[in-house]
Amino acid sequence: MLSMLGCGCLFPSTPHIVTDLYADVSEAEDLQYYGKYGTAIEKYEQALKKLPQFPVDTKVINISFPTFFKYHIAFCYAKLVEAEGDVSLYIKAEAAARESYESAVVPSDQVDALYLWGYILFKQARYEEARAKFEDLIEIFPQHVEKDDRLRGSVLYGLGKAHLELGDKAAARRTFTQLEVLIQTLVKEHGIRSRSCDYIVEALYALGKVHLELDEAAARRTFAQLEVLIEIALRDRSFTDYGFLEKTLYALGKTYTELGDGSTARRVFTQLCVNFPDSSYKTEVERLLEKQ
Repeated sequence: MLSMLGCGCLFPSTPHIVTDLYADVSEAEDLQYYGKYGTAIEKYEQALKKLPQFPVDTKVINISFPTFFKYHIAFCYAKLVEAEGDVSLYIKAEAAARESYESAVVPSDQVDALYLWGYILFKQARYEEARAKFEDLIEIFPQHVEKDDRLRGSVLYGLGKAHLELGDKAAARRTFTQLEVLIQTLVKEHGIRSRSCDYIVEALYALGKVHLELDEAAARRTFAQLEVLIEIALRDRSFTDYGFLEKTLYALGKTYTELGDGSTARRVFTQLCVNFPDSSYKTEVERLLEKQ
């Protein structure tokens, strides 16, 4: 959608508006990328006010662009809560997500906005409402095969967590089993490639952590598979950024420490130290190793 903003043919009579609008959105996305969410919101709202109005038949301009802006405003408000701890901002995040969803005319935009809305509800501990949104997404996903597996995985994870928070462990197990099948499919189809590795590693770790709430044996199987995949990825020279592997090794080592499995924790931490000798986690890892 953003690329359409820079297309002169959409605004043939208002080139100055197009230039200003595109500059605002580009700046807003940069601010969002670097975590400057408050300033990004201001820029997105500024772009929204500049959006020219056209006849009703130009729905892409009159509806889809505001949907895009509202989605990113909601996203930034949600991230701002996580960064600053001001939970009152969830009210604004939810309002913007709802507006984005209700105004969307492109089905894929509806899917994105509905997931964000469900996520914001979950973060407010409104688990029943969040579960309903995630279940709606599960129902409509088959109609949107173009949506990537990362979003499908996020929806399944969110739905499973909502089931857990509501005390429905049986439903949580079923949902996390679906997530596990999806992850295994990704591993088989893509292996450990630079474009999919970060997601697979993150998803496996998250799955292992939720398994701990249901079945420690299943959690350990998941963590063991994660270790194997990380080892394979560390031998791969096609990556430009191994930071997510470093972070996951540290988190995994701490998890084993919390489980009282000192020998496995030591193995994971040793792998971290060998592969990342200048790691920012080094001091903390050495402290934890001394306790083993």
